[in-house]
Amino acid sequence: MNAIIQIVQHTPIWVFPLIAVVLWLGSINLRERTVPLRLLLVLPVVLLVLSIGNSIGTSAKPLFALVDWLFSATIGVTIGWRLTQKPLLIDPRAGRLTLPRTVVPLVVCIAIIVLRYAFGYLYGRYPELLADRTYALALIAGGALLGGVMFGRCARLGVWYWQARSEAAVQA
Repeated sequence: MNAIIQIVQHTPIWVFPLIAVVLWLGSINLRERTVPLRLLLVLPVVLLVLSIGNSIGTSAKPLFALVDWLFSATIGVTIGWRLTQKPLLIDPRAGRLTLPRTVVPLVVCIAIIVLRYAFGYLYGRYPELLADRTYALALIAGGALLGGVMFGRCARLGVWYWQARSEAAVQA
C-alpha cells in the first residue's frame, strides 16, 4: 500500500487531468451514441501523441524504435479493425454514425494508463532501466499497439462510412 501512496505522491499534478480526459474519452463509448465522423479521430490522436511521447527520449536507437513502433502499431490496427462493430446507422448526408456500445476504447485507455504508470514506476525504482534499450522498446511497443487498436477501429468505421456515402451518392 505504501508503494501506491508513493506513486501517487510523486505523480506530477498535470497527469491527473490527463488521466481524467483519457478515461472520459474511453468511457463515452459505453453507451450508444451518434457522432460526426471527425470526432472519431479525437481518441486515436490523443493516443498517438501519448505513443510518440513514449518513443521520444528513450534509450532505443531511433531506427529500432521506428521499426518497433510501426510493427506494433500494425498489429494494433489489425486487432482494432477486427474488434470493431458495424455502426447501427450511418447518415452520410449529415456525416454522422450511430455507434453501438463498446468497452474496447475504455479498456485501451485503462491499459495505457497502467502501462505508463508501470513503466514510470520501474524507471523511478530502477534508474538503470533508462539505459536499457530492450526495456525502451517494450514501452514503445505497448503504446504503439494500444494506439493502433484505436486507429484500426477508426479506420474500419471510416471505411463503412465512405462505403455508405458512395452508395448514397449512387442512389441520388
